[in-house]
Amino acid sequence: MNASLDRSGTVQVKGTLRTHTKQPVSGALINLAVDGKPLAVGVTHDNGSWSGTFRLPPTMQAGAHELSATFDGTEGVGAASASGTFSIAAQPTVLTAAVKPTIAAPGALLNVNGTVILPSHRRVTDSHVAILLGTDGQTALTAPTDSQGNYQATFQVPLDAPNGPLMVTVKLVDSRYGVSQQAVTVQVKSASPTPTPTLTPSPTPTSVTPTPSSPSTPVATHDSEESPDGRIPKTSTSPIPTARRSVVDAFGGRKPILILAGVIGVLLLGVLLGSLTRRRGGNVHSSDEGDGNSLFDEWDGPDSH
Repeated sequence: MNASLDRSGTVQVKGTLRTHTKQPVSGALINLAVDGKPLAVGVTHDNGSWSGTFRLPPTMQAGAHELSATFDGTEGVGAASASGTFSIAAQPTVLTAAVKPTIAAPGALLNVNGTVILPSHRRVTDSHVAILLGTDGQTALTAPTDSQGNYQATFQVPLDAPNGPLMVTVKLVDSRYGVSQQAVTVQVKSASPTPTPTLTPSPTPTSVTPTPSSPSTPVATHDSEESPDGRIPKTSTSPIPTARRSVVDAFGGRKPILILAGVIGVLLLGVLLGSLTRRRGGNVHSSDEGDGNSLFDEWDGPDSH
């Protein structure tokens, strides 16, 4: 048995089935499988030769694989099988990527889209791309390719992303194809806080409506009265008014002042009379005899008559 594999993934295999006596076996069914998975069936000709052609699944990974051909046997002919290995080379691809917007704040949404194709311009379908953020390659999400090889995804700028460049890398995730990726730089710029204007409220004039107060009813209180049990005197809760005391009140009223004034007046009169008497007595012998205006001439002595 021998086989060949072209770039499109098509496998062509052929062989011959003979008995142990080298006699060809015609009309026998040959089951063809890759890695144990049946993919095609061949039929032997009269000379025992057979052939088969099949296409590998698109999900087949690159690398080494086993191809087997099996005859289950018939009456008079025993079972037989043959196997071999082949390798699938990773196909080179071309990946494009675009990210919008190219300037964004932390938490903003970014749209990324692009296309994955083969060098032969055949679209890479049923595949996936991974979107990586930052230089450490943190995976943000994956996106599938459609029937035209296009992909599209929306992701968020990390909230803790610092101001500056943010690397966005799109990488093809498919072992059938060679590694292909595209990097785009997005500038992270935090939005400047908008100053909030301070409003100064205008004073609103308010009118005060006077509220008429009801006349208070005086409550008679007693400074001291006994409680019903006759033991503890009740104390008035009314504040004691502070009286304004005049000078007259300070001396005990008007009567003591009048008495004091009378006493002082009598004393002053006595002093005045005493002074006049002494003056008159000193001037009796020096005054003229014709002084008839003296009130005290008649008291000068018995010799005056």
